[in-house]
Amino acid sequence: MSFSNVLTDIAGLYETRDFRLRRNNFPYSEAVTYIVAFSLLLRLIIAVSYLNSYDTEWNIMWGVQLSEGFFSAHSHVNELDYPPLYLYPLYVVGKLIKVRSIGGYPPLRMLAIKFLPCLADSLTEVVLYRLASKRNRLLGLLAALLWALNPAGIFNCACWGQTDCVLMCMAALLMLALQEGHVAASGILWAAMCSTKLQGLYLTPVVGMEVLTVCFGSLHPREFSFRKIRKPAVMRFVKFLSAAALTLAVIYLPFMFGSAFSDYESELGFSEKFFKPITVYSGGLAKYPYVTMNADNIYMLCGLNGIKDKVRILPGISVSAIGTFFLLMAMAAVVAVYIFGKRRSHWLAGFMFMESVFMLTCRQHERYQIVTLVLLMGAFVTVADRRLLTVFNLNSFVIFFNQFRVLSTVRERTDWWRYYRYANGSPEWLDRRRSFAAVNSLLNVILFIASMILVMRFFFDGEFGKPTVSRILDLSFRKGEYDESKE
Repeated sequence: MSFSNVLTDIAGLYETRDFRLRRNNFPYSEAVTYIVAFSLLLRLIIAVSYLNSYDTEWNIMWGVQLSEGFFSAHSHVNELDYPPLYLYPLYVVGKLIKVRSIGGYPPLRMLAIKFLPCLADSLTEVVLYRLASKRNRLLGLLAALLWALNPAGIFNCACWGQTDCVLMCMAALLMLALQEGHVAASGILWAAMCSTKLQGLYLTPVVGMEVLTVCFGSLHPREFSFRKIRKPAVMRFVKFLSAAALTLAVIYLPFMFGSAFSDYESELGFSEKFFKPITVYSGGLAKYPYVTMNADNIYMLCGLNGIKDKVRILPGISVSAIGTFFLLMAMAAVVAVYIFGKRRSHWLAGFMFMESVFMLTCRQHERYQIVTLVLLMGAFVTVADRRLLTVFNLNSFVIFFNQFRVLSTVRERTDWWRYYRYANGSPEWLDRRRSFAAVNSLLNVILFIASMILVMRFFFDGEFGKPTVSRILDLSFRKGEYDESKE
């Protein structure tokens, strides 16, 4: 067949197609592809244009040092406080940085360290689209678009170059796997998430309760029966545990043996060196023993930023103890909503727990709240309640401003603006940044209270669809009628 005949056949094929746009032939897949491609391009343009050495140079330094011994990294890389899995992309970054034309040119240097976070943040749109399209494909496009344009995510990956967006993508995949009942995939993703960043452990209570529900059915006392604990359900739960354990072993053991048999830190014993990749978790927690580290939460509002968490605000009670108490209460709340809740949503339960951890526990940084956004978006598209969209948008603004204030303060202190010699001004807003932090913290606390009321209503209120104010008035009216009947 000649080339001209092929062209004729293709032309004939297209002549028979109807290109007019209708609901039944809307190109959803193409639209999502374009959204992801354009959002990635936007992030990469910002990434190479926004030069930032804060935290990024630490990661670049780790990447370069990994070439001195990859699997023994936890024994010789300076102040390494990351679990093993993210060391693989950092190793690639280190190799790229050693290329003079890349490492010596700041925009390409930024591209090397920021590419994976930007890619992961863009791929989260695909996960959200798949999740939402099960209910409505148009809702899926809205979720993808909102994520593509979310200022908190763009600033985190494209400007700051942080790894939080990688963690969010993995969290979205994990929660989607739970949504679809894939227990083995859930175990792998949970283990991978915990092996990427310390904050990955935070979702463990929700993942545990959801897996139990997926395997054994509702845990509500009126619905749960020990008869449900049969061999297929038990084997399903064992499949989750096995997948998680095997994944952890594959990730950790090479680094544990590499650390144990390395020539570094010869003063340490075999077992101490062997468990070094695991003790990085406790080391990471102990590295910043402060009530809050620039996190706009309740402690920032109380003026406790940068204060050691051992400080006592009540006789014999430290802020650290109070934070631990709130952590235990948040875990108890997760158990309560799974056992006694009228409805179920692991997305909303995850948001409740992560938001409570950020707002009420110690040693939180300004970026740690960002994971709540992917959980909120997942809750919005699965519950399909517009109030959750409002909470998502407000949370995005608060989280963006928290990050923006911290990173911009660091950049302003480098006096970058003095490049313009004719400018006699200075960033006066730095003198007022504590006021900005107080205002943002106040907004965050108010939003936290409002969102927790909404979450508790979802799980325990039989008339969740009613506005909260109307529900309060209804309850007050009923209480008044009850009091009158008693009289």
